[in-house]
Amino acid sequence: DITEARSRTAGQSSTTNGYISGGLPPSSETNIIDKFPFAVDTNATDVGDLTQARREISGQSSTVSGYTSGGGNPGNQNTIDKFPFSSDSNATDVGDISVARREMAGQSSSTNGYTSGGTGVDNSIDKFPFASDTNSTDIGNLTEARRGPTGQQV
Repeated sequence: DITEARSRTAGQSSTTNGYISGGLPPSSETNIIDKFPFAVDTNATDVGDLTQARREISGQSSTVSGYTSGGGNPGNQNTIDKFPFSSDSNATDVGDISVARREMAGQSSSTNGYTSGGTGVDNSIDKFPFASDTNSTDIGNLTEARRGPTGQQV
C-alpha cells in the first residue's frame, strides 16, 4: 500500500526503488513523496514532500534524482521539483516548464527530462537537463494537442 490513497500522481524510479509523488486524495491535493523498494514486497513509506501540493503532475527520473513537473492546485502550475534518491528528503524547486499546465506526460532520457502535452489542450514538448538546475525549453510540438498522454523512461 502507499501511505495515502490517491490518484493523478507522478511516478519516478531509481535502480532500487519506485516513487509516487503528489496526487489527489479524497480531500485535496497532496505533496507526499512515497518510496517503495523493488527488492521486497512491502508498503511504501513517506520520505519527503514536494515544494507544493499538486495533482496531475508528470514524473521524470535521472540516475540520481526524481523530478515532478507542472500539475494543478487548483490552477495550472509550472514548477519543476527535484528530490534525491540517495537520501529521504524534501524536494526543491529547480526550475519551471515553459507553460503552466497539468495532465501532461513525463519522459526521461539518460541526460534530460521531458514533458509533453497537457491541459489546455497543449501540444508542447519541453526539455530540461538533469546536469543543471534550470528552466525547461520548448523544443517542439506533438503532432496534435493531447491531454493525459503516457510517458516513458530509458
